[in-house]
Amino acid sequence: MPYILAVRSACTICVLIATTAPAAAGGLVIGNTSPRAVGRAGTGVVGDDGGGALVLNPAAIARREGWRAELGLAFVDDEIAWQSDTAGAPVVRNQAPSSMAPQLAGIGSIGDWIVGASVMTAAVSDRSLRRPRDIAPDEFGAAFDYRYAGIAGSVRRDLVTIGVARRLGDSVAVGVALGGSRIEITELRRMWAGFSGRDTIGAPQQDLEISFAGTDAFVPSVVAGVLVAPADTALELGASIAWSQAIHVDADVAAIGTRPLGPSISTSEPAATLDIAQPLTLRAGGRYLGEHVVVELGGELARVPLDAAATSWTVYGMRVVDRTGVDAPLAVVPSRISLRTHGAVRGAVDVELVRGFLWATAGYAFSIGSVERERQSPVFGDLGGHTTAIGLEASSGGFTFTFGWARTWAIARHAGTRLALDNPFGTGDAAVPSGVYDGSIDQIGFLLAAELDPP
Repeated sequence: MPYILAVRSACTICVLIATTAPAAAGGLVIGNTSPRAVGRAGTGVVGDDGGGALVLNPAAIARREGWRAELGLAFVDDEIAWQSDTAGAPVVRNQAPSSMAPQLAGIGSIGDWIVGASVMTAAVSDRSLRRPRDIAPDEFGAAFDYRYAGIAGSVRRDLVTIGVARRLGDSVAVGVALGGSRIEITELRRMWAGFSGRDTIGAPQQDLEISFAGTDAFVPSVVAGVLVAPADTALELGASIAWSQAIHVDADVAAIGTRPLGPSISTSEPAATLDIAQPLTLRAGGRYLGEHVVVELGGELARVPLDAAATSWTVYGMRVVDRTGVDAPLAVVPSRISLRTHGAVRGAVDVELVRGFLWATAGYAFSIGSVERERQSPVFGDLGGHTTAIGLEASSGGFTFTFGWARTWAIARHAGTRLALDNPFGTGDAAVPSGVYDGSIDQIGFLLAAELDPP
């Protein structure tokens, strides 16, 4: 691919951040982790030939020979807002701090093969609303209407991946990458545990607060891709397919009731598990290489199994006890984690500002939320929306420094709900209060790339 190598050395650009996954599925799905993608609104199936290609399209690492390394760090600020339909209810917002997502990658040539490896935080999301525990139940009013839908939740996916690519002639390359993830999930929510006819359904005096914190130490994944870049044209095409095994989390669980009139908890070696199906993701794109301008278009579709729409924690060794002494096993606790089939379309333009030194990028994307409207929650919801991005990249002496910024504006919407109070006694239940969701995601990051054997 002599043409491809020449084009890459003169005009590959990209802008960075170490993860874009928070914008998709609340961190549950491996998203576009390319350090080049955020300043281009996630566009990169064809244009990214660095560490992010091992997740997006491993065939793209075959575009360049030689050895190179990348070190990146991203900051992600995931804001969500929710307002109950109850009259006088305040707008509640995420109070968790920004998350960090590092990335380290190395790529090099071994004969006719191009190999690569990376360690990265491939997805991260952390949301926490005001905690109701320190407020007297009689003072709740409408301020904590969200407590049954979710109080706090986080997901972190740390990924190690290795890949290999090979050129087939001068125009085609194929590649495959194998990965292993460590998943950490936490969730905090309340359930109503009372008796219909005796207690007012949804009254906080009968609340039960329960928390989960667990991991899946190893989740295998694989990505296969192809890159088509004819030497006599300015057009490149690429596509990939990605699979990940379902997540199985083993978790610690703790619960507390509301005394003196509410329920209490009896435990004996409590534990919990959670299973979450993962999507099969298809990505494709095309890139036009001009002398001073590069334009790329792309899209992705994540096909999610239907059973991922509703997930539940299976709980062991825990019983809930009413103040009258009646008890019941707390065996199944519905989680607020939910996934559906979703996708996105993306586009980016790269413009050379200073020949051979400085490029600017801009991008736009529209994504469909990975959680259906009636299963949205303040802690694991995903509304989709519009993303705009800008960035700069400077190269000199075999080093490339990249800075990028992106913002996703969610599509504000009123959401009815299929979520319930989930009364473990089964003697009265109701739907979680409905309301209006809104939010945004800001991402900013830095990347330093070095050619280890520059010409």
